[in-house]
Amino acid sequence: MAFTVSSPAGRRSAGWGQRPWVLGLVAGLAQLLVLGRTFRQLLLHPGQYLIIDHYDGIKSYFSVASFLRQPLSQGALIHGHNYPFGEYVYYTDTSPLVSIPLHVLVQLVPALAPYGLYLYDGFTLAGLVLSTLLLVSMLRRLALPVWLALVLAVALPWLSPQTFRLNVGHMSLAYTPAVLLPLWLLQGLFRAGRAGQPTGRWWVGLGLATTAAAWLHFYYLGIVGGWLAFFFGLWAGREALAHRPWRALAGRAAALLAWLLASTYGLLQVLDKRHAERPVGSGGYDWIEWKFQFGTLFRGHDFYKIRFFLERTAGVPYESTAYLGAFVLYGLVVVGVLAWVMRQRRRQGIAPQWLPALPSAAADANRDFLGLLLLAAVPLALAALGETIDIDNGGYVLHNYLNPFVWVHKVTERITQFRALGRFIWPFWWAVVLGFAWYAGQAWRVAQARPVRWLQGLWVVLASLAVVDMLHATHHYKTITQRPNLLAPPATADVSALVGWLDHSRYQALLTLPYYHVGSENTEQGFSYTVDPDDPLCNRTYQLGMVTGLPLMAHKATRTPNYQARELATMFRPEGPEPSLLARLDNRPILVYLDSAYYSGANNYYRDLLKDRPEALALFNRVPAFIQEQHMRRLRHEGSISLYEWQPKK
Repeated sequence: MAFTVSSPAGRRSAGWGQRPWVLGLVAGLAQLLVLGRTFRQLLLHPGQYLIIDHYDGIKSYFSVASFLRQPLSQGALIHGHNYPFGEYVYYTDTSPLVSIPLHVLVQLVPALAPYGLYLYDGFTLAGLVLSTLLLVSMLRRLALPVWLALVLAVALPWLSPQTFRLNVGHMSLAYTPAVLLPLWLLQGLFRAGRAGQPTGRWWVGLGLATTAAAWLHFYYLGIVGGWLAFFFGLWAGREALAHRPWRALAGRAAALLAWLLASTYGLLQVLDKRHAERPVGSGGYDWIEWKFQFGTLFRGHDFYKIRFFLERTAGVPYESTAYLGAFVLYGLVVVGVLAWVMRQRRRQGIAPQWLPALPSAAADANRDFLGLLLLAAVPLALAALGETIDIDNGGYVLHNYLNPFVWVHKVTERITQFRALGRFIWPFWWAVVLGFAWYAGQAWRVAQARPVRWLQGLWVVLASLAVVDMLHATHHYKTITQRPNLLAPPATADVSALVGWLDHSRYQALLTLPYYHVGSENTEQGFSYTVDPDDPLCNRTYQLGMVTGLPLMAHKATRTPNYQARELATMFRPEGPEPSLLARLDNRPILVYLDSAYYSGANNYYRDLLKDRPEALALFNRVPAFIQEQHMRRLRHEGSISLYEWQPKK
């Protein structure tokens, strides 16, 4: 049943509620302080540091940096790698919604060029502050007391599974407002609709916000768009079952979803001139390391010092990160224990009120909203588990027919483009965390109204666990991230000494050996052209690209047309490159960088990587012969490093 509280503290909270901007200001300033303390090194030294310096992160940074130095006349095709084809910005994990306007800004204001990546990182980190402002508003709408709303609004952005993506450099996916802004608008839409108020502005805002999120990263189209689709389906269905008007709601929801598809996937087909050449499906779909694993709800990463008493022993793959945090997990334990004690007391004729009785959905709009939100997240959580679930260390396989992707997959292979299924657990994470936060606010008011001091203290302790988790997380990001900018001086000094004396303008491209090419997802006649780079070598190729200004023939992106990878691989044939590839090259020579440590036995990364792929290993082993057959002229030799000049058309 519903209950009311009348107390001086409650009236003070209501007063704050009449001035939400004050609470938002306090929360925003608090988050700015936490952000400044955590990323002080990066923020105070513009251009000298990056959030991360390896894996997908440095690839995204190189793509952005090479894009920013291009003239605007070259459009959205990034020429920094995959020469002579280049690649569109939409497939390089560079947040097109950010990188394209940033490109225009840097070209119009050349003085900002050295700070392009700093501005890119600044946008990502500012998302933590924006998330706090959104959470303050959402939590106050859920009637949380001021102190609890403030604590959670500052802490939760750091505990989100999205923020953990900073560790691997997935800046687009780490942008938490991409989920929270549509969620804030959805909450406003639901409240307005429930109160019989005009909802037009909420519908428009929701459509624009979700479209913007998808143009940060197209996974948001599936994650947020899918969440909205299930939410509106449940909402309209409930209204229909209650014999209330539902057709207008269903019609507007259908129009919204149609708009999302047209303004994202549809527009991409128009902008991407190669859309017909790209693979329909994607490799890695339903791979165990990229699926959600249920035990990760209870297993935090090692930097969390408060451990839940029940947790899985195995580590947590980054794609499966979904730790609910000490506040939620221990809070659920406390609620369970208190509920059991209350039940035992009632049997003895004693009826203590330590926990709130849940109000009916008809009486409480917040419970109604959160219930729909959680139910709408369940199908996505089932999708995150994958099409098959291993049981007993793979001794049994459970076919997950409750996964909606299973049925879509029977119709089209395109659903496998969402191959990293673990990301679809994010809506469930937010629904559970926000739902428990709402219940904690209700329980606090019960303890305050009685008043029961020890119970109030208990909820304060539980809320403090979120702060402790946040401090451990910020310490982790402070020490693990913020790396020297590998793409600018002084980190590029040794590369500049190696190639700086050359006249770079007389070369058309840079070929780095061993060669790597990542992005062609499918195989042709059982052969895959994908060769993953050794990370130090990959970083060095990016430095060479920045110092020389030459485009790389190597490539690391996504959804590359197969014919491009195939043509580039023909460089190493005894008869030389395919005529189709030669036709794409101009008459200038190509600068070749060779690290012979990978061929002398000093570094066996590629031999170990390709030992089960004889065709790819054969291409790798052909490089010394390739240099001789093409009569390359050696320009410089230092240790295991050599520079050559190659005239492919001679």
